[in-house]
Amino acid sequence: MEEDTAQTTNSQASDATAVPWVWLPMEWTWWVIAQLVSAILGICGNLLVMLVLFNKDRVRRSTDTLIGALAFADFLTSVFFIPHPRIATLPSDTWLAQFYCRIIHTSQIKWVAAVASVFTLTAISLERYLAIAHPLFFLRNVNPARTSMCIFIIWVAAFATNSYQVVVGHAAGNACVVMFPSQSARFAIGLSVFIVKFFLPMMVMILAQIMTAVFLHRQSLQFQEGNSINGRSNANMNHIVAKKRVIHMLFLVTTVFVVCWGPNQIFFLMFNLRVLDISYLNGLVHRSLGVLAFANSWANVFIYTIRYPQFRLAMCDMFRGDSKSKATLFGEVTAQNQRRSKSPLSNV
Repeated sequence: MEEDTAQTTNSQASDATAVPWVWLPMEWTWWVIAQLVSAILGICGNLLVMLVLFNKDRVRRSTDTLIGALAFADFLTSVFFIPHPRIATLPSDTWLAQFYCRIIHTSQIKWVAAVASVFTLTAISLERYLAIAHPLFFLRNVNPARTSMCIFIIWVAAFATNSYQVVVGHAAGNACVVMFPSQSARFAIGLSVFIVKFFLPMMVMILAQIMTAVFLHRQSLQFQEGNSINGRSNANMNHIVAKKRVIHMLFLVTTVFVVCWGPNQIFFLMFNLRVLDISYLNGLVHRSLGVLAFANSWANVFIYTIRYPQFRLAMCDMFRGDSKSKATLFGEVTAQNQRRSKSPLSNV
């Protein structure tokens, strides 16, 4: 009897491991081609941003470091956005199959990087608000070590936010399945993901941008109403203009984020709340909104290039190998203006 049981167990294990890894053929539909083009643009563009910002001779402040971290997150997102064949069958009782279904099939790394990008963009908005509206507090409390710690915390939070995917995704019946413990759990997770990944970051970014813009507007009015028009006042006005340029650029980045990610997240929330049925997944609307959402990973590069002349100059200098300035790109104004002004804004 024991021998029969052992033989049955061995037979079942043998059958499980005998199931082959079968991959579905790639279908080069328009959205797969768009996905590939988007991934290539994101990889090349964000790699360029990182090369410019992390030049070994360039001075970096917190904004440059955070924008570099944003480029890295978008770069990693783009790498894992490259289309790849999907699995048809796999030996579900092996650890490799479980790893594939829980990490690869659920696109765990891609979503962690995407959420890290969203959180980093939120941190940049807050960092600029503190630097401009509360410069003394900013100078006392923000340094390279704390900026690096902030980036580390962002990535930990991104992993934690997406940890549910490792639980709901698994290998079963020689295929990858995604199953929630209950319908209420699906509702709760879907709503939480929408709030944490999109709604709260969007609100924080918008409020920070508005408060920063209002502060800069009031400050510019104060300088304009002043009686003195000496060199120091002109230098202070130059600082305000430079800060406004960065804020305008970040506001455009925030707007593109909302336009790209908003429809995708809203529709996915409707799916989790069962407003949309299962036919939404992998349908035309779902595919189209996915391509639009991940276009955000390369759109920022074009915004930096088009809207920020210092970045264009630094990029051209890098290609020529003849950089005339190693100053920080996004964190301060020109060195000439910095020397002419004693304002706390000159260092932020």
